[in-house]
Amino acid sequence: PPAIERLSSGLFQEVIITNTIPVLEQNYFPQLTVLSVANLLGETIWRVHDDCSGGYEPYSSLGID
Repeated sequence: PPAIERLSSGLFQEVIITNTIPVLEQNYFPQLTVLSVANLLGETIWRVHDDCSGGYEPYSSLGID
């Protein structure tokens, strides 16, 4: 697809997306990095369940590098 060609043309060093929408295997390219939102969603559910605030947490504490 044209979008994949443009994104993988070398203009970008890295393209970062989340796994909230599935990406077909045929649309992967070397510069594509897919980050999981599992820890972020889990933390949000935990905080809502415990009636805690959704304060700022550095990415590293959520398991995102």
